[in-house]
Amino acid sequence: MVSRFSGVMATAIRRVCGRRHRALIQDVEQEVHLALWKRLQSGKKIDHPVSYLYKVALTTALAVLQKQAPQEIPVDMQALESRTPQPRSRLEPPERTRLLAQMLARLPADQSRALKAYLAGFNHKEVAALYGWSESVARHRIYRGMNVLKSIAQGASDDV
Repeated sequence: MVSRFSGVMATAIRRVCGRRHRALIQDVEQEVHLALWKRLQSGKKIDHPVSYLYKVALTTALAVLQKQAPQEIPVDMQALESRTPQPRSRLEPPERTRLLAQMLARLPADQSRALKAYLAGFNHKEVAALYGWSESVARHRIYRGMNVLKSIAQGASDDV
């Protein structure tokens, strides 16, 4: 049955995985084969094999992609402090590092992840590849995060 309807299964998997997740296609195919094998082992009849395989391929591909959670980039704040020009500040380096970490935590999750990766030394193209975003989305999230971070810093400097 799998070889007979492999084209349907492959179409469904490629539709979900796309070009960005080519490496996952074989994993998804294996998961679909396992799901089909379990269904046949249970003795349940498959009335419409084409639609069943298509549905299983779609749901399995989505489940595999959801398991591939984007990784968080740790930012070495000490290294960042040492390589960036230091503005005149009344705050000591450890205090600045703590303040920057607090401000990054206040950003929306995607902007924070993008900005942390950018601060860790990744460019916008690498950030896009890392999180599966387009380059324009990565660039937007980095620059928008920087703008929000600046406005947060302005508010913090008014308080100091």
